[in-house]
Amino acid sequence: MKRGFILVLVFIIASCNKSNYIPPGIIKPIQMQNLFWDIIRGDILAQEIIKKDSTQNIKNTSFAITEKIFAVHNVDRIKFEKSIAFYEKHPLLMKTIFDSLNAIKTRKNFADVERKFTKEKNYHLPHSIKIP
Repeated sequence: MKRGFILVLVFIIASCNKSNYIPPGIIKPIQMQNLFWDIIRGDILAQEIIKKDSTQNIKNTSFAITEKIFAVHNVDRIKFEKSIAFYEKHPLLMKTIFDSLNAIKTRKNFADVERKFTKEKNYHLPHSIKIP
């Protein structure tokens, strides 16, 4: 009975570790998160470029910026697409990446609002109030 319990426990632990395994040649989650973040920012930049110069093509501009982002992260398009395919087959890992991106964006938005609020409203505590 005790042996069976230990065997089941080992099997459960082994199967849990297997689901988080990232094979060689696949971009690790933290690097993938950074890559996605930069690609999103690159797409926004491409849209801004098109707004200022209507002779530019959005698809070509976005592609060129994305290629530069890949170079900065030492990744090529093939490795990126292979990694995307891997993460699509592992939705929990993909969800973790996107949840982290969402958290970063939320923190950034909060910081921007806070910075704007403190610039617009110059609140000062009265001298009689002491903060420990």
